[in-house]
Amino acid sequence: MYRARLIVEVKIGRFKEYTETFQKINELVKARGWTESTIWVTAIGTLNEVIVDTDYPDLATMEREQDALNNDPEARALVISAVDCIVQGSGRSELISSIPTLA
Repeated sequence: MYRARLIVEVKIGRFKEYTETFQKINELVKARGWTESTIWVTAIGTLNEVIVDTDYPDLATMEREQDALNNDPEARALVISAVDCIVQGSGRSELISSIPTLA
């Protein structure tokens, strides 16, 4: 299992717009049969920080779905709209994996 994590800071006054756009992206992703993401906010920490987690069964699925999303005009337009709500330079990504079974 792999978890792709995107952490961004949303511009002040744009939080509602960002989360609504995120919901539209998730609806499109679901309609396309791709993996949906979950959105989190920090309870304590950086103001307006958002964490988007997407769990994939393997790296091949992650790569295939990210390529498909990047090449889908409707999805790309929504992503660009969401990016406009983010503080420039605040984004970072992580890829974590589940602990392998030890023999």
